[in-house]
Amino acid sequence: MKKFMFMLMVLVVLGLSAQVSALTVAGTFNSWNPAAGDVMTDNLDGTHSITLSGFGAGERHTFKVTDGTWDWSYPMNGNSWLYADSSGEATITFDTNVVSDGWLPQQYRIGLNNDPATWSIVGDLNGWNNADPAWAMTPQGGGIYKLTQTLSPGTYWWKATVTGTWDAIGGDGRSENADAIGVTTTPGFETVNFYIDALNGVYRSEVVPEPTTMALLGLGSLGMLRRKK
Repeated sequence: MKKFMFMLMVLVVLGLSAQVSALTVAGTFNSWNPAAGDVMTDNLDGTHSITLSGFGAGERHTFKVTDGTWDWSYPMNGNSWLYADSSGEATITFDTNVVSDGWLPQQYRIGLNNDPATWSIVGDLNGWNNADPAWAMTPQGGGIYKLTQTLSPGTYWWKATVTGTWDAIGGDGRSENADAIGVTTTPGFETVNFYIDALNGVYRSEVVPEPTTMALLGLGSLGMLRRKK
């Protein structure tokens, strides 16, 4: 019986392995051929990576991560994008893990080794102007960018774009004209910090209280402490 169960487990594992294809990248650099040989390295930790070369410095390409066919690919609704570095190379990473670190999306993150270096917030909060200087993000180092804006109470939709283009980071990660993200402000909570990590293709936002609201919250906390005593 034990021998039978062991053989059954082996067959199941072999069957699963036969169904799993290596991940590849297909894009404008290989005529969108998912079987062209651009196979990603499985790093055995849920991430996959590949370095492409032979580009001109700053050369732009679009691509998808695929299963070696077109049965599955990501992003699902559009194409991802890259800009080659000064050496004419681009390293793409693809993280299949579910990551809970405060950044979004949590899964299927597409990372790059090169940052285009000029980013802006665009959305219905500025008339979808992707080159509005008032909405330019400030680099924080390490590929992180930030912009702080005060908005009237309401719900707004936004994404981050390479300034003047629709190469974006949004709800579906690094994607051309990525999905917009919702953020809601309320009276007293009208300041929004927008963040992106340009290298890892992720975003986050936070709504923070106005100084007067923060002071009132502080007074309320002191009152609660006094009552507890």
